[in-house]
Amino acid sequence: MTTHFRPIDVSGQPALEPADQAAPVLDWIPIRQLVIDDRYQRPLTRAGWQTIRRIAEDFRWTRFSPVLVAPIPGALWAIIDGQHRTHAAAICGHEKVPCMSVHMDTAEQAQAFAGVNGTVTRITVHHVFKAALAAGESWAVLANRAVEAGGCTLMTYNKTSSEKRCGEVFCIALIRQLVSAGHGAVVTTVLKALRQIDEGKRVPLFSDYILRPLMTAVASAPRFLHLDLARILTLQDPFRVLDAQRRRLDGMSSKAARDAFIALLTRMANTQ
Repeated sequence: MTTHFRPIDVSGQPALEPADQAAPVLDWIPIRQLVIDDRYQRPLTRAGWQTIRRIAEDFRWTRFSPVLVAPIPGALWAIIDGQHRTHAAAICGHEKVPCMSVHMDTAEQAQAFAGVNGTVTRITVHHVFKAALAAGESWAVLANRAVEAGGCTLMTYNKTSSEKRCGEVFCIALIRQLVSAGHGAVVTTVLKALRQIDEGKRVPLFSDYILRPLMTAVASAPRFLHLDLARILTLQDPFRVLDAQRRRLDGMSSKAARDAFIALLTRMANTQ
């Protein structure tokens, strides 16, 4: 067993007696025999069709979990979970999909639908980044490289405020947006400057509150990359820069926060 793999370990957990129930059956079922029961299923809204198109445009069986179905009269199966995946498979020309069939009446079907959709473990952006990095996806590799070059760590999981440490970067979406737009150097430059002024104590310097407006401001003009950012942020504390802007505007949007740093960097660039 390598260090990359974990066994299923439930030691220390009290044993539970499972409910008396029929065993499920796994099979490939023709899509023409799969139906949606509108009494409990979600309607296909515009957003639903957008989801279906996204799945279909990059359809892969490696991302297709078996559709949960229940047999109903007429040699049909009611879809409990997986209608988006099934529609996507049909768009791609597949005639059958893998299904897990469990005998249940309509009431239990509705309960199963609520249970499956109500107890799913939420996948966070950190989980997506961790998986993408392990898969070697370019955006994740570039994002990780840019942050590491700045002396920081792009986190693969979240922490509570009290657990966070200086140099830990949690705003995955921001870093992905910047490196995808070709601004990896901006990410590295800003983080290097913050590491120089943080003294290992100012954890909020690495929060989205500071990183988003500061990084997008530096990315707005190539000349800002050549400034001594650490010296500027030592002379003009970033929190005070934002506080002054908030008082001036009686509130502040993300654009106003970015503009506050653009104004600061412009002044400093013009004095050099």
